Amino acid sequence: MKLVYRGKTKDVYELEQGSLRLLFTDRVTKNDAGEIDPGGNNLAEETVPGQGEACLLMTSAIFEEIAAKNIAKTHMLDYDLKAISMDVVKASLFTPGLEWVARWVGTGSFLRRYKMVPGIKDGMLLPNPVFEVTLKDDAAGDPPIVPAALTALGVVSAKVMEDLWPRNQKVMQAIRDMFTARGLDLWDIKIEWGLDKDGNPILIDEVSPGCCRAFKAGTTERVQGLELAERFRK
Repeated sequence: MKLVYRGKTKDVYELEQGSLRLLFTDRVTKNDAGEIDPGGNNLAEETVPGQGEACLLMTSAIFEEIAAKNIAKTHMLDYDLKAISMDVVKASLFTPGLEWVARWVGTGSFLRRYKMVPGIKDGMLLPNPVFEVTLKDDAAGDPPIVPAALTALGVVSAKVMEDLWPRNQKVMQAIRDMFTARGLDLWDIKIEWGLDKDGNPILIDEVSPGCCRAFKAGTTERVQGLELAERFRK
């Protein structure tokens, strides 16, 4: 295998048949305050044992269910929990990179962004889910961008967006239903999309504990890391 990319938390290898192998590592990231944060932009010097396994365990279970229910295609071909690896098809990425976010509860950056709105408070249940797209730009703090701007700027074609926007919402709801079935309240989550060889949307990267906020149903007791991933073990 040839190493083609070393990401913050995964190493990417090219396989002979043209597909890729993702090796999930125990590397973690930190936020600007120096705290270990799966959504942070700064690679930490230390590792967290079990981090890679947790990410692969949860991602593979969610990808399998999404594909089995024909909600969307994913880039996953196969996975090996012992080797902590996933084989995937190559996908074209949007430029710049994008993250697709769904929120059912107001917290985190959503709260900070709209703190001037009367009545807003941490942990407030939103009457309708809020779907957002952010640019993957560490220096700018991953700023939000509206779908109309993405098509106007040519980042996503109008044809792809027509399919992707409603499909993204269906996938988000399906993922939330998976959490609910496991006794969890999903507050928010981010996922990534790319395009397959025919130019159709395909779910890529990972859907792991570090991509979401989940709590024991009806409580504010957060479930994360390997504890969260174990809920998805078969």
